[in-house]
Amino acid sequence: MRKKALFLSAIIFLCSFFTFSACKKQVLADTLYQIEVNLEQNVLSGKERVTYVNHTDTAIKELKFNLFGNAFRKDAKFSPVSAQHISQSYPNGLNYGNMEVKSVNGRDGELNFEVSGEDKNVLTVELGNEVFPEEKVWVDIEFTLNLANVVARTGINACAINLANFYPILCARDDNGFYECVYYSKGDPFYSDCADYVVKITADKKFTVASSGKLTDSKNSGDKTTNTYVIDDARSFAFVLSDKFEKITDNSTGVQIDYYYYDDKSPEVSMEYAVKSMKYFEKTFGEYPYPTYSVVQTQFVQGGMEFPALVMISDGLEQKAYGEVIVHETAHQWWQTVVGNNEIEYGFLDEGLAEYSVVLFYENHPEYNLSRKALINSAKDTYKVFCSVSDKLFGKVNTVMLRSLKDFNSEYEYVNMAYIKPCIMYDYLRQTIGDNKFFNGLKKYYSNYKFLNAVPDDLVGVYEKLGADTNGFFDSFFSGKVII
Repeated sequence: MRKKALFLSAIIFLCSFFTFSACKKQVLADTLYQIEVNLEQNVLSGKERVTYVNHTDTAIKELKFNLFGNAFRKDAKFSPVSAQHISQSYPNGLNYGNMEVKSVNGRDGELNFEVSGEDKNVLTVELGNEVFPEEKVWVDIEFTLNLANVVARTGINACAINLANFYPILCARDDNGFYECVYYSKGDPFYSDCADYVVKITADKKFTVASSGKLTDSKNSGDKTTNTYVIDDARSFAFVLSDKFEKITDNSTGVQIDYYYYDDKSPEVSMEYAVKSMKYFEKTFGEYPYPTYSVVQTQFVQGGMEFPALVMISDGLEQKAYGEVIVHETAHQWWQTVVGNNEIEYGFLDEGLAEYSVVLFYENHPEYNLSRKALINSAKDTYKVFCSVSDKLFGKVNTVMLRSLKDFNSEYEYVNMAYIKPCIMYDYLRQTIGDNKFFNGLKKYYSNYKFLNAVPDDLVGVYEKLGADTNGFFDSFFSGKVII
């Protein structure tokens, strides 16, 4: 992520807008979010200033933001929850939420805006004046998020409040302009660019707050607490709040690792997974870039979910699986949080690497009695069962990895194409080119695309430049030609 020094006047202006005590940086990422939110029961009221630099080669007239909170509307075209998880996700019956944009303002006053997209999922803001290449623009957005009673990334559950995707976030830019994300129930339907964040949250003081960022200020007022958090070069920002949380902390890695839990008989064991995986992945892939890392137990249907410097771990997992999910989600700090990708189009890029990172972790930690051979054989068996079931049910098997979330017939198919098959692919690649080139490739991929969004050709190119003779290896997996 390119950095630019700001003029003194710009610094004074930014620091005065929300009077954030943490605004002392002299060098900021090109995009800056300054967010204030207030939680009252099931309603999150917020305002944000988004500062954006136009790095395209043409003038722009509008900005587009994803409104992920609108996926939980009653009339949503796409359900954020798959059919097989409806009863688990809505234990108290179907419940709905939504995101409402109250106003949008710029330097010269009110700006025209429209909520549209394929499923009321995009906020388009007309900037009024053209913003030329390398020029900066800011917009102020006032919004409310009505939270559903749902076990999901965003919502209120019996034990905690999950606040991911709680604010309007800029659509990532690629060669075709702003990419609009549809909230499909399969996979992780997200794609965003890195930015700096300064975030304030005001909530009942009974809540303990787990956060993506580092706590820089905390103030009590009556029965409320206002906390301020900061994180740089992050793709998004997330919170989890609970009045049930206990917390333990470890600083042995040089990173402040906080584990938040409410139902864990062996929290020190869970923390051990986080600490060991942090140490191993830093040594194997490259330095973890953030000062803090929050591992958070909450209600979540699909095992776990990654966000910058914070991961959600489902409280419904058995202990062995619980540790494995912590390792997988920690690996995502390298593969998706730092080296990003369009998860709608190329979900296998980060998921496959995170899954194979789990194999590498256990291979190098024999105390857990899970060998590389056993894990890869298990992956092959899972994949073969999938192929057999698909063939019997549909008379054919689609093993193409390179396809959009909308093109997968089921979550089962997606898991096998995004997690299982790529995991096998990386092990075959390692056997083909040897450990030295394989691990050098991962380190180079991490360093080359740190804080950027990669595409499959970028991964392939890293290994080609290292002199690895892949000879169509990747294409055979991506296109479904390979036979396992």
